[in-house]
Amino acid sequence: MAGHTPNPLFLLLFLGCLLFTAAQPQPLTVTVGLIIDGGSPVGKIANTTIPMALDDFYAAFPRSPARVRLLHRDSRGDVVAAASAALELMEGRGVRAILGPQSSVESAFVADLATRAEVPVVSFSATSPSVSPGGGRFFARAALSDAAQAGAIAALAGRFGWRRVVPVYQDDDYGAAFVPFLVDALTAEGSEVPYRCALPAGASADAVAAAMYRMESLQTRAFVLHARPDLAGRVLAAAEAAGMMGESFAWVITDGLTGLLGSINAPQGVIGLAPYVPTTPRLRDVRRRWARRFMAEHPAADAEHAEMGSYAVWAYDAAWAVAFAAEHLTAGDLSPPGGGLVGGTGGPTDFAGLGKSRSGKKFLEAITSTTFDGLGGRFQLVDGELAVHAFRVLNIMDNGKERSIGFWTKDGGLTRHLGVGGGGGELAPVIWPGESTVAPRGWVVPTSARRLRVAVPGSVNPGYRAIVHLDVDAATNRTTAGGFVVEVFEAAVRLLPYALPVEYVKAESMPYDKLVQMVADGLY
Repeated sequence: MAGHTPNPLFLLLFLGCLLFTAAQPQPLTVTVGLIIDGGSPVGKIANTTIPMALDDFYAAFPRSPARVRLLHRDSRGDVVAAASAALELMEGRGVRAILGPQSSVESAFVADLATRAEVPVVSFSATSPSVSPGGGRFFARAALSDAAQAGAIAALAGRFGWRRVVPVYQDDDYGAAFVPFLVDALTAEGSEVPYRCALPAGASADAVAAAMYRMESLQTRAFVLHARPDLAGRVLAAAEAAGMMGESFAWVITDGLTGLLGSINAPQGVIGLAPYVPTTPRLRDVRRRWARRFMAEHPAADAEHAEMGSYAVWAYDAAWAVAFAAEHLTAGDLSPPGGGLVGGTGGPTDFAGLGKSRSGKKFLEAITSTTFDGLGGRFQLVDGELAVHAFRVLNIMDNGKERSIGFWTKDGGLTRHLGVGGGGGELAPVIWPGESTVAPRGWVVPTSARRLRVAVPGSVNPGYRAIVHLDVDAATNRTTAGGFVVEVFEAAVRLLPYALPVEYVKAESMPYDKLVQMVADGLY
């Protein structure tokens, strides 16, 4: 067969395309580490959100001069593992920034190492005030500090007249660092903290139940819960079992729990706080796609709770901030290609001899000065921390869903509608624990004021005094009981997980059946 002669015009166009493609500069690759606890609720959210956010960014900006390449590391919630991962990423893999780590304890440790190496750390979930840009120059918080919501909680206490409020919190850096801010805010509002309930992160169900029963026996009925989801779930379950989710009780959960309602099974009537995120067409689109992707990656998850909460929004915007900032780096900033820190004087575990990142200072400045319209509103870091706009006040319903009842801003206080001045602290009607519509007053006569009346035979043969006896002080009229039987009874009372004051009452000689009937009648 005769050969076909190529069309000269086609060849010319083909060669032109090749020359045009060759002339286009190839995007720079900026390697960024991601350190999370992959098995935790926040870790699962981050695993879905951050890669999706970067996909969306480069779909929106296909000609971006830089491409962020993620290197994942799973700390499994261990501080040492997080620090080890950070060292390996900085020295061995040449990352130019780190997203995470997930917890505040891990972030504090990694931020110290990263500051030595001048590698920016951008956290979307380390909310504890114990770690801040002030303590680590190369740490940036693309999330709200827990301290920001203390004023909102105090405003709720003032609005409903709770003169006493008890913090129930996780006894570590995450929980304990928040409490001083909460106490100061409550004090400024005219409320006091009569005592605190600090629980270890690994507290058993029995230990949590004992703490709940002790609190139930006291006067205060308004509580603020600030803990990680695992412990918070045990606290709420124990509180419900102890009768502390009925009428007269008030519970407020902080934003870290409101954003993970599917992980804690919060009962109806709980009040929650959540950062205000304006609803936009873009947010609705991202939420739909995120839910599909999350369920595809985590098929065992509850589809009803596959919703983008505050952690997902913060992670998404943090990834965009890093991608925007990466565009400011040049090939010189990223030299040597694939290299780690430069100028180090020690080995891989010598913290004091860590080298420095060539791009660190420039990258950090670009990250902290980046502003854009993110999913959570206008993204802006003020002094290295995400700016606070407003909090939503939510009422948790019986199906685990939330219902918005108002907003809180630092300047405007509580208001039913955001942007409407002069709210005067008004909120939408609240359904409280026990399906009550009456706001709890925050206190009751404590169980410790209602003594258990115990009948003790008053006429006992002196030969049985070692078994049981009752004495009445003639001067004070104070009644005391003793003997083996009483000691066994008091030992049993001490084993109860709550306070049970006892009052011994002299019982006159009478048939046993009659004495039992008097107990049944409530006389003893």
